Amino acid sequence: MPTEAKADSIEEFKQMMRDCSIAISTDYSGLDVTTMSSFRTALRENGIKFKVVKNSLFKIAADRAEWPQMKDLLDGPTGIAFGYGEEQLPAKIISDFIRENGSELEVKLALIGTQILSTEEVKQLASLPGREELATRLVGQLHGQLAGLAFTLNSPLVGTARVLNGPIAGLATVLQGRVQQESK
Repeated sequence: MPTEAKADSIEEFKQMMRDCSIAISTDYSGLDVTTMSSFRTALRENGIKFKVVKNSLFKIAADRAEWPQMKDLLDGPTGIAFGYGEEQLPAKIISDFIRENGSELEVKLALIGTQILSTEEVKQLASLPGREELATRLVGQLHGQLAGLAFTLNSPLVGTARVLNGPIAGLATVLQGRVQQESK
């Protein structure tokens, strides 16, 4: 029977599994304290929880949360990043951290729902643009299309105005010429 502290850890892991949108398993061995601290800070600043897990307790929590796939994330020293929003964000932050720091941190696997992602798939996920960037691109494309539509719809009106304005301008010129002749 697990101690109260272990039971609390199991409940915490179980709740994190239920709430997260993505869980990324990492091997943190080889990281010094300073690097690990800056890694945790980078994750925390983006609303991502990182837990170093005891594999046996995490396996129990995975069984109780009815997520047996989570057990596949465990192998050796394991730290798991739990993301709660965009699935792409934790993968991007971890990949950027590894690249920028030349870190020995390694991504093992990730889990989105019931889908297990390999290390390579996590790298591909990290390279995808986020929702905000996609929304910005979409707005830009829509703006361009709407501006083109407005120009197309406005063109016949401008042409019609020119056609109608031509005779009126001609009439004004003729009348002005007549006024000048009579004033002489």
